[in-house]
This record gives sequence, C-alpha cells and structure tokens, in this order.
Amino acid sequence: MRVKALRGVCIGVDRHLKPGDTVDLEPALVTYLVGIGAVEKIPEPLFPDEPAVKPLPEKAGKKEK
Repeated sequence: MRVKALRGVCIGVDRHLKPGDTVDLEPALVTYLVGIGAVEKIPEPLFPDEPAVKPLPEKAGKKEK
C-alpha cells in the first residue's frame, strides 16, 4: 500500500520516513502506522492506466431528436 508520512517515523532498521515522504509498505505495517497517526494512505486508482481524477466535461450538449 502506498502511504505518505505525516511526521518523522521509523519503519524498520535504518529505515526512516521524513514528513511528506511516500513509500509502498506492507499492509500490516500500514495499519499500525495509520493507527498511531504517522502516515496516511494514498488512494490507488482502480484502473492503473487511467488518471485518479477524471476531468469534467466542459459543457453538456442538447439532446438530438
């Protein structure tokens, strides 16, 4: 799971995150770090080829008869 560090935190032997760092971690470690308020989850797109946020259409057209 991809997470973003909210504060400095140790994630293992000689492994540290600074505030703002992003990294992929194991789900169990993510659960613990979110629980203590050290990181936040970064939502992953459902379809990797598509952007996470779709642009809105500029203007809806009229119905054709």
